[in-house]
Amino acid sequence: MSLLCWEQFLLSCSLDKTIRVWVATESGNLEVTYTHNEEHGVLTLCGMHDSEAKPVLLCSCNDNSVRLYDLPSFSERGKIFSKQEIRAIQIGPGGLFFTGDGSGQVRVWNWSAAAPPAT
Repeated sequence: MSLLCWEQFLLSCSLDKTIRVWVATESGNLEVTYTHNEEHGVLTLCGMHDSEAKPVLLCSCNDNSVRLYDLPSFSERGKIFSKQEIRAIQIGPGGLFFTGDGSGQVRVWNWSAAAPPAT
């Protein structure tokens, strides 16, 4: 249901509960190099960098959540929950990103650096 270009890769997602990573072969065809399985159908993808300039994938699922993954490892960073399906994710300047759900509500999110440990 969504496509995202990231470096030399193309990422796709679908209601079949998969996120696929594609790469162009020498012959010019696209080939799946990795498939990440989710518990729910995936609606949309968005990529950005966190406050430490590490790449992060945001993917909304049809269980009313957004999952955040480190790239390229797909290690889960966290989840954001909503009352309805999040149908749109967009990035903005300065670490901001926006989510829009089925009710028409738009939320603004901001990456912030982790607080230093207390001494």
